[in-house]
Amino acid sequence: MNRFRVTLALLAASALAGLGFALPRVGNGSSVEQQARRAASDFFESVNARRFDRTCDLLSRRFYRANRLRDKAFCALALRIGFTWGPSYRFRIVGVRKDGDRVIVRALASGVPGHLVLIREDGRMKVLAVQAS
Repeated sequence: MNRFRVTLALLAASALAGLGFALPRVGNGSSVEQQARRAASDFFESVNARRFDRTCDLLSRRFYRANRLRDKAFCALALRIGFTWGPSYRFRIVGVRKDGDRVIVRALASGVPGHLVLIREDGRMKVLAVQAS
């Protein structure tokens, strides 16, 4: 549970932004960019709204495996424990780029840079990883 909580703290507090080096970018208005921006926005909005079942729906199966999450119920419980009394996050997406089968969404979460790594799963963009910059 500690590892998951730390990962989610990074996810909520520092997710979504700034790699700081130039890589191929997804063009403005592309379908992939729009989908990635929507998935990232949905992710933060669900955390801010304390809709943790929805937040867990946005995490990929590979995220669950990498963080040793048993199931959606355990995921939602861990988020409730970790974030119910936490602050809301102001977020701003600052860039999107495609990197092979992954899409990297860079943003600021309450001013802290980080990024979400998204993959396509079951026809939707899902969170594979949350990484601080």
